[in-house]
Amino acid sequence: MTDWNALEAIWAGRRMRFLPAGSGDALQPPHYVVVLISDGAGRYLLANIRERGYCAPSGRIEPDETPEAAAVREAYEESGAVLAQLHPLGDYLLEPCSEDEQSPCRAPVFFAQAERIDALHANSESQGVRWATLAELPQIYYDWSPLIEAVFRYAEERRKSLWERQGEA
Repeated sequence: MTDWNALEAIWAGRRMRFLPAGSGDALQPPHYVVVLISDGAGRYLLANIRERGYCAPSGRIEPDETPEAAAVREAYEESGAVLAQLHPLGDYLLEPCSEDEQSPCRAPVFFAQAERIDALHANSESQGVRWATLAELPQIYYDWSPLIEAVFRYAEERRKSLWERQGEA
């Protein structure tokens, strides 16, 4: 069992922690989303974002957009993934939220399965996509940390649990 209180990282100059879904209320408002997209066989879809490198599709929640809608949009914009299933995994807690907003905020993290992967649009901030196993992630993932590793491992546990119940694992 992961001690989430003991894990934190510095990401883009901000303190980042993770709170699994159902483990308590995240009082901070959601500003960003992160989507961990699995192929069901232990690989995760990564977007090669300009000036960052390979990472999970993520981005800002637009005004009047739900976190779920933002997750679907960001997954498509950054990886071409059309999502078949979307499940809440938890929240990254960011302190401060950004350079412009010093108060804390959260980034809901979703676990998803792709129905299909479309070609990226020419104006995408992603330069391409690739599938990676948990073993490959530390070598290629942008700003890899023990916290991000724990979140991916948690996603893999949830994937097995969810898909076994649905008869898909």
